[in-house]
Amino acid sequence: MKRKGIYHKFMLRPIIYLAAYRLMLSLIFLLILVRLVPHGPAPRLVCGFLAMLFALLSYLVYLRMDGLRIPRVKYIRPRKKPDPMRNLGAMTDHVDDDPGVSFEELEVDERDFCSFIANVVNLAIFLVASFIL
Repeated sequence: MKRKGIYHKFMLRPIIYLAAYRLMLSLIFLLILVRLVPHGPAPRLVCGFLAMLFALLSYLVYLRMDGLRIPRVKYIRPRKKPDPMRNLGAMTDHVDDDPGVSFEELEVDERDFCSFIANVVNLAIFLVASFIL
């Protein structure tokens, strides 16, 4: 596995988006369990569970980066209807702007690295939160 040289500057945006999205979903799960479930678990236990979940996810992504592949069934996408033509305005002001790279535009190794770093960031957040709460 080539770990050195995978990270590039343009991968920062997908890492932040993945980490923030996973953090928000986890916090929603935490709030639902703590606030809406009567006699629910303590926040410290839920944060510990989420930290272990992100540790497991980061380990699975690490294995995928190391070469482990799980065979999957091929997903057949239904045909999309073409979008209607709309004239929303001129784009001449933004012709020279450099568009950011999305997660789907990255290569497989770069996607795995972004997912690994996002999982490790969330693991650290919930591990610290499990000791503080």
